[in-house]
Amino acid sequence: MRRYSSPIGIAAIACGLLAHAAPARAASPVTWVSGTGTNAGSCPITAPCKTFQYAHNQTSINGSINVLSSGSFGPVKITKPISIVADGVEAAIVAGGAIGAGVRIEAGAGAIVSLRGLTIDLRGTDNRGIYFVSGAALHVHNSVIRRATSGIRFAPASGTSALTVADSVIADTSSVGIFVAPTGSGSVQAVLDRVRVENASGGGIVFSGTNSTGSIAATVRDSVAAGSASTGIVAQESGTGTTTVTVDRSTASVNNDAGIFAGGAGATIRIGDSTVSGNFTGLATGGAGVIDSYGTNKVDGNGTDGAPTSTIVMK
Repeated sequence: MRRYSSPIGIAAIACGLLAHAAPARAASPVTWVSGTGTNAGSCPITAPCKTFQYAHNQTSINGSINVLSSGSFGPVKITKPISIVADGVEAAIVAGGAIGAGVRIEAGAGAIVSLRGLTIDLRGTDNRGIYFVSGAALHVHNSVIRRATSGIRFAPASGTSALTVADSVIADTSSVGIFVAPTGSGSVQAVLDRVRVENASGGGIVFSGTNSTGSIAATVRDSVAAGSASTGIVAQESGTGTTTVTVDRSTASVNNDAGIFAGGAGATIRIGDSTVSGNFTGLATGGAGVIDSYGTNKVDGNGTDGAPTSTIVMK
């Protein structure tokens, strides 16, 4: 005997198949978070979400997370090119959690990550402020990082990655304030512009090529490294690469060790129009490191002022 399915049964099966075939919700190019938000949906401005991590997961490649109203938005692990933007509001991160940092970046080789207007205060916990593991570039603007282990640790393991930090403050870290330390074959191009690094228990601003076969090329401009329990600005190199740092119109002061130090063959610091004062030692080198002066600096009032390795003739 032939059996016939009822119309109701057929309709039910069809609905079930359509439900399983429905596509996943598309990520949005613009998402929003708010201090009173809820982690649900796609984070539009009319229904903002609560945390950066949830919003990150709803945001498309090259999209942006925008902060609608002040709040604490939790740590975030960034795995794609994205921007986090907070203008005119307090956008806080006060914990590192399982990722060991307020912001951890593990993005693809071509990814550019931009962070603007963040306050990362890790309250003395064993977490980094921003930890860059991989990606093409990190831009940090108008941000404050406090009471972390290292304020920014920039440590790519391959390729050439770029770091830009501008109009920002890193303070009261239990280790290095800004630590640029590529590993493996990683190379770094860095610019710090109008950056204050204060009261670091380790060095203030440290560029270290000791664990990489790549090179570091950096500029520190209109910036301050002060009050460190160690050295203000450091270039270190013991590998096969070079670490070259230009210090322009900047200040290294009241550091418990040297104001500016270049250590190891391949480490060079060039200084111009800068002030080095109130340190245990002003200028210091070790292991064939080089400090070149443009002859326009104020190196005075240190326990021992020290002297540049050579003077660059202005052309």
